[in-house]
Amino acid sequence: MSLTTYLTVANIAVHVLATITFVFSVYYNYVYVNIPTHVNPIDDAFGGKFKYLTFLDGCFQALYFLYALIVDVFPLIFPSKSSVLETLSQVKHFFFASVAFPLSMFVSTTFWSLWFIDRSLVMPKDIDLYFPIWLNHTMHTFVFVFTCLEMVTAYRPYPSRVSGMTTHICLQLSYLIWIHIVYSQCHMWVYPILSQLNLPLRCLFFLGTFVYTSVLYLVGEYFNKFVWGYQPQKVQNQYDP
Repeated sequence: MSLTTYLTVANIAVHVLATITFVFSVYYNYVYVNIPTHVNPIDDAFGGKFKYLTFLDGCFQALYFLYALIVDVFPLIFPSKSSVLETLSQVKHFFFASVAFPLSMFVSTTFWSLWFIDRSLVMPKDIDLYFPIWLNHTMHTFVFVFTCLEMVTAYRPYPSRVSGMTTHICLQLSYLIWIHIVYSQCHMWVYPILSQLNLPLRCLFFLGTFVYTSVLYLVGEYFNKFVWGYQPQKVQNQYDP
């Protein structure tokens, strides 16, 4: 088999494994992870699990890899619909560049950085009884692993930096507004670290996250170029137009 064929098979395998991993993890998290109020008062508060960026990222990763798998099988079912496949692929590429890659990198790197500094800032030990370690890794480690595997097994043309980065910043801004709405309803911050910061430090913290996510977007763009070169159309996945 040619290198292109090996990469195509590897990429489809990544999509299958990631879809199973994230769909099951999100389902298990939503249905079976119920942390008592006395252990974590915010867990049952306004917004449910959808107030956690980790859970939202899990949903986005499940959605992306499931969608990518659909794009994989689409030409096998509808071989004559090349124009539709092109549109589906463009949506996939844009979503990966602007949402899936930078968000998974942000969730994984910030979570584990804060964990090793002081895990009580993100997940106190009392939660371990209700949030199994395998789920912790699928939601905080495997998001990083599968996203990197996706990057190295298939090329995608990145959108313009303005449109891609703007989309991601708008996503982060929406989440910032959302956690303030949650705070206004229950008077508790989603993450313990926020309650330990005064207003100026909290503003700097939020500003820092916006700068960091912008850097992560650029990392994805340059990582893509580093792996695939500056004329990657010669080695595109055979399922991509």
